[in-house]
Amino acid sequence: MTSSSGRPWRGGARDDTSLSEILYVLGSRRLLVVGAVLILAGIALLFGLFREPVYVAEARVSVEPRGKLDSEEARLAFLEEVRGSVVTQKMLDEVRRKAGWESTPEEFSERLDPETFAGRNGGSGLLIRFAGDEPGQASRVANAYAQAFVAGVDDLGDRPVADGVPVAEASVEQRAVPGGYRPRPLIYAAIAAGAGLLLGGAVALVLEGRASGWRGVRDAELTLKVSVLGSIPDYSPERTEG
Repeated sequence: MTSSSGRPWRGGARDDTSLSEILYVLGSRRLLVVGAVLILAGIALLFGLFREPVYVAEARVSVEPRGKLDSEEARLAFLEEVRGSVVTQKMLDEVRRKAGWESTPEEFSERLDPETFAGRNGGSGLLIRFAGDEPGQASRVANAYAQAFVAGVDDLGDRPVADGVPVAEASVEQRAVPGGYRPRPLIYAAIAAGAGLLLGGAVALVLEGRASGWRGVRDAELTLKVSVLGSIPDYSPERTEG
């Protein structure tokens, strides 16, 4: 079936594209759209799985000063002083050895995220997060770091660290368990799927705009903006030979 004018699908009245036309085009070229979505989402998912550590384990260490620190800012400053005194290159080397870390120290540092905290109820300490490629690796590193940190605090003894306040006690408050799944690769895949939908849809509209004929009655109705009561197949020599 062809248009009587022989003009492209988007010629004449069809330049004013409606939502129904867009949905019709996407439906008629759904294989193209779905293919673009699957390809981009698959690439993003594989990239995320291979490039991003997907398991995170957390351990918590409680650190209490011997003296009284009233404000949250003072407790945080105290904890930073303690961490600066305890965390050394020697300690990090020991953590990597105990955890069985086999990659580079630089990658270890990128995946490690220790953060001091001071709660309103007076509790304070260090939260250790580590992102690993598998759950056992993440928990081993987080626990090794927590234990090494507690041992380092004990070695400080009565030595004052901040404003002359020594550390009273440090203990592992929460051991890390095999870490939870980090959904970042799935987020990458979802974003890529949306981009694939837009890209596939745009390509489908461009291809449809370059078409020189109608595939069926629905194409004719959308172009002419009227109902089509019947159609005559195109038996021209060019069509027959094709």
